Parts: sequence; structure tokens; C-alpha cells
Amino acid sequence: MKAKSQWTAAEQAKVFAALADPLRVRMMGMLANGEERTGSELAEELGISLALLCHHSKILAEADLIDKRKVAQTSFYRGRIETLRRATDSIRN
Repeated sequence: MKAKSQWTAAEQAKVFAALADPLRVRMMGMLANGEERTGSELAEELGISLALLCHHSKILAEADLIDKRKVAQTSFYRGRIETLRRATDSIRN
């Protein structure tokens, strides 16, 4: 994502649209502390399938709200709360 002063309304909307789903808000809450979690851990805690987790994590990643790295068959996720902060700051300016 661009620096907040360069964000377009469409880029800001992408962040907020990614958070328009209660499940994705819950995922962000689980990742807000900056610690890495596996996809299996997240799916189990959320009570959803890995396929559904992948769908929602893709939307969050496209909005730059999470980072994902893969080791062998395991995906690891980490929240990017600074993106959310920049988005909320940008609408105040």
C-alpha cells in the first residue's frame, strides 16, 4: 500500500471492505498482537474449514492487512495493524 498521504479513496475502501465481514474482523482480532499463527490454528479457533480460511485470508492479504508465509504445507499468518491505522488516519485527514 502507498503512504497514507497518497492513498486513493479506492485503496482506503479496499481496506474497509476487507473488514466488512465479521469473520475477517475476528481473524484480525486474533492476529492483532503481531504474533504469527498457523492457518490450522486460526481455522480451528474460528470453527471454519481451511478452505474458507484461505478465502478470507486472501481478501485480507490483498488489502495488506495480513502477511502470509508458507513453509512446506503450513501457512503462517501475521496481522499488519499498521495498515489499519494508516487507513483510519487517512480518512481523518
